[in-house]
Amino acid sequence: MQYSKIFNYKGLIFDLDGTLINSMPYHAKAWKQVANEHGFDIDTQDIYAMGGSSSLDIARHYKNLGFPVGDEYAYVQRKITIYKSNIEHIQIIKNTFEVLKEAKERGIKTAIGTGTRTENAHLILNKLDIAKYVDVLVTADDVKRHKPNPDTFEKAALKMDLKNYECLVFEDGQLGVRAAINGGFDCVEVKDDDFINYFEIDR
Repeated sequence: MQYSKIFNYKGLIFDLDGTLINSMPYHAKAWKQVANEHGFDIDTQDIYAMGGSSSLDIARHYKNLGFPVGDEYAYVQRKITIYKSNIEHIQIIKNTFEVLKEAKERGIKTAIGTGTRTENAHLILNKLDIAKYVDVLVTADDVKRHKPNPDTFEKAALKMDLKNYECLVFEDGQLGVRAAINGGFDCVEVKDDDFINYFEIDR
């Protein structure tokens, strides 16, 4: 897509992990460590494939496969603790962040729609000085149905007082891309600090 076309939308909605920040390797590392602590191993590529899912959904995925996850909430909390210990290593993804900043400068509404918990989202947004560019934050705690359901992005649009078709979503995960499309949002797919696909909904 043409870069300038991005700013024709009234609102931009960004996923967080893997889209605005390079946190996915540290999420994958934390999931692998907590699995090992519980006596089993995982393929970290599965975590990338489930990008956009809530932490509880990921824990339940492994529990449903028969792995000894135990208490799901305790399992997730342990994963979060491990992840937080690596937050200092997380960096901003430059191209997407520049779009966020320019949108804010142009007066375009901005939102983050993430499968991350609210506490963790605020922690990382403040640490990396991103929060001041974001008008609306929707996290895993704000919706019952997570990606690939469109609820996260729909709630972000609603909180910006915009229609879905007035917003453009930026996503790195396939579940997130599907969530955007399922909700009738145009979507930019992000990979390795580049915009690789543009999905425009027929209306």
